[in-house]
Amino acid sequence: MNRIILIGNGFDLSHNFPTGYHNFLDYLWEKICKEVQAASFDTKFSNKYISVSRVPRQWIPGHSYDVLVKSLNYIGKQISYNNKFLEIITNHKNLKNWVDIENEYYILLKETFKSEKSKFTIEDLNRDFENIKIELKEYLLNVEKEYLEKLITTGITNNIGSKIYAPFRLRDFSENSINEKTNIEYAKLKPIIDDIEHNNFSLSDAEELQQKIISRIGLKDSKQQLRKLLLSDSAVNYFDLLPESILFLNFNYTSTEKLYLNKNDYDNFGSYRDKRVDIIHIHGSVDDSHLNPIIFGFGDELDDDYKEIEKLENNVYLDNIKSIKYLETENYKNLLQFINSGKYQILLFGHSCGTSDRTLLNTLFENDNCDSIKTFFYEWSNGNNYSDIIRNISRNFNNKAVMRDKVVNKKYCENIS
Repeated sequence: MNRIILIGNGFDLSHNFPTGYHNFLDYLWEKICKEVQAASFDTKFSNKYISVSRVPRQWIPGHSYDVLVKSLNYIGKQISYNNKFLEIITNHKNLKNWVDIENEYYILLKETFKSEKSKFTIEDLNRDFENIKIELKEYLLNVEKEYLEKLITTGITNNIGSKIYAPFRLRDFSENSINEKTNIEYAKLKPIIDDIEHNNFSLSDAEELQQKIISRIGLKDSKQQLRKLLLSDSAVNYFDLLPESILFLNFNYTSTEKLYLNKNDYDNFGSYRDKRVDIIHIHGSVDDSHLNPIIFGFGDELDDDYKEIEKLENNVYLDNIKSIKYLETENYKNLLQFINSGKYQILLFGHSCGTSDRTLLNTLFENDNCDSIKTFFYEWSNGNNYSDIIRNISRNFNNKAVMRDKVVNKKYCENIS
């Protein structure tokens, strides 16, 4: 049995990395505001994002979007947008204090061919989106250099590391997986149990571990008792429940998983000494972008509108579709090889499982080898986001009965930190 550590943006945020889209937009507006403030007053300012018909003589202190808007309002002026996509995601952020840039792109992409009132042509939308993507890459590269190099082992890394390298708990797995494991372990014991029952063999003649297990489960209803033992908290004392291989499947562009690659930090007994640990940055990486370029766009081929996009026979509409971009590197092929090589459990760390990654998540979740999906949620003083994540997970399943069997219930899930 293998394990996939599926990492989303919430994983970086839990390490206090400012990698949310709202952090990025604050950075971009600070950059724009400083450019306007540096221009000569009473002149016109213009760059690829905005135009200002008159630069104010006086400024409210600061370098934010609000500072720019209020300083312009003071002289009766407003921002004129040269990048309409920036205008839309900024307005959404200010209204909701939250924005999903990839989702907003897909909504606007569909509007370009479905609505006569669309603000964009597809060419304009892709151009605006490309400029935002370039800025995001620059921002995240700076974040990685500033934060990752300074972060050392802390309470949160010890806590998360212990979860990543923990033994399997069979109660987290599908019924088929539990029954299969029970049959495998029982097949090892049954000849011994039969010989003992027929007085052909003494328990003391069995191997030490076999003695230990049979003494615990007894001879009566031994298979059922073995199943109960496998599901108990003490199962790790009787069976090898460590993952054979671990794959860090990182959906982020940063490399926070590097904090967890030294197995010795989280493995007090040397149990993982010979275990394999691999990394796939499925959406690219800011520090290796020449070999693994950033994939930023949308990935929901299951959406009904996507079929209409393909029927347009205009490749410009497919410029930022993730599943097509996957073919530019070997990452997706390597992931398929991993999930098809044997049974696996998925541990979700900070991925909301939203529709922008639905095609890939469906491939992972509904694969016959996937036997468990366990989410680590965020807890606040007035609640947690477990139910939100589960609702999103459900959208990635076509077979809801399979989903209910594979997804670990809240009782056995934990806070990420």
